[in-house]
Amino acid sequence: MQKSSVLRIGQPKTVLNKRQKEFNQLSDKIEQLDILIPELRNAYYLLVERVQKEYNPIVMEFQSFRVELVRHLDRMYEKDLYRKAYLTKLAYLISEISLDLIVNYKFEELLPIFNKYSEIDFETALKELKLSDSQLIDSKLLAEENEITEEEPFHELDIEEQERIKAELRAAKAKAQQNGARQILQQQKTTKSVRKVYMDLVKAFHPDLETDEAEKQRKTEIMQRVTQTYQENNLRELLKLQIEFERIDQDHLENLGKEQLTYYNLVLKQQVEELEKEKADIQQQISYLCGLKPEHANSLTTVVVRFNTNINEVKAEIKEIKNTLKRWKEPSLLKTFLKTYQIPNMTIFDDEDDF
Repeated sequence: MQKSSVLRIGQPKTVLNKRQKEFNQLSDKIEQLDILIPELRNAYYLLVERVQKEYNPIVMEFQSFRVELVRHLDRMYEKDLYRKAYLTKLAYLISEISLDLIVNYKFEELLPIFNKYSEIDFETALKELKLSDSQLIDSKLLAEENEITEEEPFHELDIEEQERIKAELRAAKAKAQQNGARQILQQQKTTKSVRKVYMDLVKAFHPDLETDEAEKQRKTEIMQRVTQTYQENNLRELLKLQIEFERIDQDHLENLGKEQLTYYNLVLKQQVEELEKEKADIQQQISYLCGLKPEHANSLTTVVVRFNTNINEVKAEIKEIKNTLKRWKEPSLLKTFLKTYQIPNMTIFDDEDDF
């Protein structure tokens, strides 16, 4: 839908009351989000395309070199060039890398190599991976639960304390019901405010009673815009349409009554909340694709720069693993690496220099 001009009350130097300022602030925020959200959506679509065409192929190229690395380490192990401490490290590296390649990149052809070097079978390893992921989630939940203190059971409290709690619950329930009724009333009034603007436009531009065909076509197109905007509960755009079609002028906005402006602001707040949620959803999708923190995904340029960085990082990893493969074809260089490498959570004493 074509967007009309910026909606504001008063001129830049006009002295405005609190509600008028809030109206302008909300309108400005919606204007910004109306520009930003399509930009972010385009960034997301661009990422989806580039992930398929550019990122995934080079990631799989890198993983194919890891497969080659696993096979090379397998051959080196079979040559029996190193003593037990080094072979233990080799076996660990082979099983860990091959497990990742099987589970995350579907290189099932490495399963025999994994089973050859792993101390546990593949199904058990898979269960342990899932358990590890589950424990990570549980630890986060536990940290949140630890913030909640346990209270003494109600039935163990004395009668006076029980009565006090019951009175508080009754008061809280009554307040919640009162607030709920007030919210329903406000919602009815805000909906009525939007409908009032909508009906003004319907009365002015409904094409059914129009006899001139050209004018009927023009009004039909106008009503399509008006109806779509009303269905979106978009008060701001309805007001802009009123101005565009000269149903109201700026003086009308500046002279809105206190109550009417209050409910207009409520509707605009709802629109801001909905747009903010839409923006957050798109930012989260972008974050998933390129690793950028959602709150930092705030422009097409930022997203593209981060994605290009990701591409360059994978290319650098490919260059590095190719160099590693080349170096490790020399047994002494592989041994040098194994000498300093430590299996996580395991201490291996290694003071000998021979193979």
